[in-house]
Amino acid sequence: MITSRTRALFIAALLSLFCLVVNGQDRNEKNKNKNNDKTGKGVGSQVVDSGSFGIFVNGKRIGTETFRIEQGTDVSVASSQIKIDNGSARSEQSSEMRVAPNGNLQLYTWRATVPLKEESVIEPNEQFIVEHITFPDQKKQDVPYVLPLSTVVLDDNFFSQREILVWRYLATGCTPQDGQLRCGPARFGILVPRQHVSSTVDVELLGREKISVKGVDKELNKIRVTTESVQWLLWVADQDESYKVIKMAVPASNAEIIRD
Repeated sequence: MITSRTRALFIAALLSLFCLVVNGQDRNEKNKNKNNDKTGKGVGSQVVDSGSFGIFVNGKRIGTETFRIEQGTDVSVASSQIKIDNGSARSEQSSEMRVAPNGNLQLYTWRATVPLKEESVIEPNEQFIVEHITFPDQKKQDVPYVLPLSTVVLDDNFFSQREILVWRYLATGCTPQDGQLRCGPARFGILVPRQHVSSTVDVELLGREKISVKGVDKELNKIRVTTESVQWLLWVADQDESYKVIKMAVPASNAEIIRD
């Protein structure tokens, strides 16, 4: 299990924000570091979360996102692969986001291989951001953004990026009290690379809610995420489960995203 201190260190490195309230380091962190030594990643590398989300529309599973979020000494990396097949169309995409220890974006890459080959690469251009786009016909275009390097990347379809947004919200606007979170609403600037637009997102803790997850009732933190075009609902575990996102829903689209 990832410790609270590890989660806080990741947030500090990835988002350049103050850490979540933590209670110290336990033996799990030492064991994880030993495992990292065996894999050649070194003690400075820590997997914060990994796994997969099932993507459901109208109750039918149409795809899977497989993801890995890793904290490193020099760079933190969030990578993801999505495969969708709704019976009439297929899509395969991948993304990788690299963030410096001060929280600034170093590099974001998006690629599609099915049905068409496309690519977008976002990187710093002095103190701002530029997106290098390669279209299916292999024509190229650069799109500049007058945005700080600390802007949140929230791309279409990559649900693990919503989890990172939630961690940022928890780090900036929430404190644990009597075993529960106490949070106010917050607003963040975001960049949506697939739409080539910047915008804002509002995040708010709505309270506690008991839901059924794989046939088991669980009481989770319910968080609302609202952009200009869509509203998300996310159910987030407590500190003992490292504030992982367990379920997401987009009511307007009858879509649910559930951790496998």
